[in-house]
Amino acid sequence: MHWFSAVRGDWTDKDYLLSLALTVYEDGLCSCGHPVELAHHPDNDGWYEAHQKICHACAARERATKGTEKNPHRAEPGERVYTTYDRPAGKPLVDRPRL
Repeated sequence: MHWFSAVRGDWTDKDYLLSLALTVYEDGLCSCGHPVELAHHPDNDGWYEAHQKICHACAARERATKGTEKNPHRAEPGERVYTTYDRPAGKPLVDRPRL
């Protein structure tokens, strides 16, 4: 789909503008997720703080694809590894205060 195409399918002008706005926004982000203009500015050195958290979904994916030292995991062509949230409904999360 091209902005200047006469064939737009079901997309409205608003759809095109929103997709353009999202593209502009995402293009302005560093791989860390912060805006490039701020994250790469030399005056901001020392003004970011690192925090550590564990993503249990990523941990499960990484464990599944790690393999062993003698037999490392080699992905098949086209293989994608994903995780699902399988917590049973009868075992709800307990609210804990945020640190």
